[in-house]
Amino acid sequence: MDLRVGGVYCLPNGRELIVLSKRQNGHVSYVLSSNSYRYEINDEERLVCDGRLTAWDTSNLSDTGRSVGVERAQDEGTKIDSRLITER
Repeated sequence: MDLRVGGVYCLPNGRELIVLSKRQNGHVSYVLSSNSYRYEINDEERLVCDGRLTAWDTSNLSDTGRSVGVERAQDEGTKIDSRLITER
């Protein structure tokens, strides 16, 4: 699955996740975030939350069609400015 950086995706439980970054080091990996959780997608396309494997994989993510501006802060991790949410 090719996720959009800044794209807003929804899990089956209704939690919305924002794709913060896409890394390519021989393979593609993603970092996603919600208000209080941080997710990564492993090589098997499974979602890992705070180091723990979840019941979901990328096929469970629904694209909401919305996007958000992502601004990186040096010491505070990644900040998301909700004023920058846009419809696609």
